[in-house]
Amino acid sequence: MWLQLLVLLLSVGAAAATVLLGKLDQPRNLKLLTAFTGAYLIGLTCLHLLPEVFAHAHHAEDGPRWQIGAFILGGFFIQVVLENFSRGLEHGHAHKPHGPLPFSMLAGLCLHAFLEATPLGAAAMHHDHGHAHTHNTSLLLTAIAIHKYPVGIVLLAMLLQSGITRAKAFMLLGVFAAMAPLGAVAGQLPMLAGHHHWLLAMVIGIFMHVSTTILFESEEGHRFDFRKGTAIALGALLAILSILAPLH
Repeated sequence: MWLQLLVLLLSVGAAAATVLLGKLDQPRNLKLLTAFTGAYLIGLTCLHLLPEVFAHAHHAEDGPRWQIGAFILGGFFIQVVLENFSRGLEHGHAHKPHGPLPFSMLAGLCLHAFLEATPLGAAAMHHDHGHAHTHNTSLLLTAIAIHKYPVGIVLLAMLLQSGITRAKAFMLLGVFAAMAPLGAVAGQLPMLAGHHHWLLAMVIGIFMHVSTTILFESEEGHRFDFRKGTAIALGALLAILSILAPLH
């Protein structure tokens, strides 16, 4: 569990290093990066997370299958609500700040990060500790970390441009970085630990909303962008390889 928390923190740390040392925070590069992560999320969701959560529901026989679908739909619309506050930061939408970022914007983004990590903690309390279970958890952790990386870049870049001090900008980024680990820890609470597949279904709905928003946003002039298409293809390929060639 400690390794998972470290990975979640390092993904935001890598985002901070990118803003300070690299050029991926430039709009054109960030657009390609978010396209890559969007393709990875939808690929992993369709090829692995959805089959796994319905397979678990079938074997557990703890309720009708529509309940899983209801949690997926619920996660989708939870994200719809959250984006009314976060204004699309979850899928790489940068907004030119006019003064400090609104509290509601940060709150929506932090709640999103908290919710998507809860299945990690619930899975850690699950009784099935076989290789398949470990692989499933590792894939979800990878998806969250890859998703958080461009979000962290956008958030820090906006904070630094908002006119607040660098110290306060990094403090607020630290609050965001802590949300996913806190969500994972909360997933270990007795009231949540026994419902890993329901939490995962909710996160699937969140992933579906975020990834499809990234992939199907209109291009300028509605023209095909070869670079973006390549980034999407690479993200989908990584998702396939993650499933076919798991790390041992």
